[in-house]
Amino acid sequence: MGMTAEQKAAWLAERCGCLTASRMADAMDFLRTGEPGKRRQRLMHEILAERATGFSVPHVVTPAMERGLEYEDEMFDKFVELTGRDVKLSRLYEHPEISLFKATPDRELDDGLMEGKIPSIEKFIGWKLAGVVPEEHKPQMLAQMACTGRKWVGFIAYCPEIKDERRNLFLAKYVPEPEEIGRVEAHAIRFLKEVEAMWEQFTTA
Repeated sequence: MGMTAEQKAAWLAERCGCLTASRMADAMDFLRTGEPGKRRQRLMHEILAERATGFSVPHVVTPAMERGLEYEDEMFDKFVELTGRDVKLSRLYEHPEISLFKATPDRELDDGLMEGKIPSIEKFIGWKLAGVVPEEHKPQMLAQMACTGRKWVGFIAYCPEIKDERRNLFLAKYVPEPEEIGRVEAHAIRFLKEVEAMWEQFTTA
């Protein structure tokens, strides 16, 4: 169910120079002092580079990313088998009011979204024992809801090394309060305004 080379090139072109849900946690990276963190600053420079060149900044495909690509379809197939729900590939959404703020959820249901992860076995066990959506992934999911208008995201994690099929999936439904989505939107607006000011500085230097 992966994208063809042409589809991926078009998808990357549409995201070029934008703030996307997958990088929302980086956009919200601040130190305890209130100063921007390194991840936030790096993301700003990457977006400026994309605007200046017209090309997406390449990222190294790590073993963890390769693992996710390898097992993503299998994970969602198991979800369909378990729940009987109709799941389809999602698409790129742009926020209806915040320009250059976009999201591509992993999958869609009739009434919600799906975000899937293939973590290490140690992380999977920690998530399953905690029984809640991991905090580290909430900014991405909130940004997805902000851009799509959906009210909830189903979080799914899969650990293929665990052969007992009763225990190798973790599911949690995330239904945030409206103010949580509003907070992410406020961060997106602030971030993109700062990027625009930095772009103006760069182009007039």
